[in-house]
Amino acid sequence: MITILNTSSDRQSPVFEAKSGEELIGRLVSNFDEDTLIITDIAAESFVIDGLCRAAMNYAYNRLVNKCVFKIEDGEVYGELRRLGFVKNDNNLIDDIDNFFTTHKTCGK
Repeated sequence: MITILNTSSDRQSPVFEAKSGEELIGRLVSNFDEDTLIITDIAAESFVIDGLCRAAMNYAYNRLVNKCVFKIEDGEVYGELRRLGFVKNDNNLIDDIDNFFTTHKTCGK
């Protein structure tokens, strides 16, 4: 079973880690800027990226933050985010997390 937990004690800079048992299989680093969650780094196999992003966005949404932007420099991770529908060409912003969750219910294509 895979578990995803926020491992940061800093509410402004949540870090989510995915583990399979004791093995770390993914990590997402983010921070908040006013009303937006900013995801700055993801290190994970492609099958874990969806869960990490959704965990971070759910964390933000539960804190009344309804926007998310991806500032990812890793081209392979960025490509996976595009494949999963988190980003589109020239658009790294999800301007309505609630709507995203409603319209993107499955984790893969």
